[in-house]
Amino acid sequence: MITPARVDLVAQRWTPFVDVTVFEDFDFSAATFAMHIRVLPDAAGDPPVSLANAASNAQGISVSVATVEGQTLSSVQIRINETTIEGLLLNAAGAGKDVTLYYDLHITGGGLEKTRMMEGKFIIKPGVTQNG
Repeated sequence: MITPARVDLVAQRWTPFVDVTVFEDFDFSAATFAMHIRVLPDAAGDPPVSLANAASNAQGISVSVATVEGQTLSSVQIRINETTIEGLLLNAAGAGKDVTLYYDLHITGGGLEKTRMMEGKFIIKPGVTQNG
């Protein structure tokens, strides 16, 4: 069993969110990805954000795989569009305050059964410039 990495992700309101994590010794080129962002872990109902496999420029999760000096590296990109970030529970925290949500990332494939690889807080920081 793999223990998921505890990684808090920080997004800036009024901009798209892009995060790339490199996994060593895994080939995720044919893997299936799933990630939910929720108000609380185990919260019932549909999540405010649900991500799955997508092209690298689209909202969702994409991967590129390279071999460097004999080592397989899978670069997993999580992308959330600006409009999605803007709509996430601003009123719940109040203007000018961080919004703290929770996520986890599941990966199936690349030698793994369905495995939670990452988990943590998904924090949205307030911003000032809304159009730019």
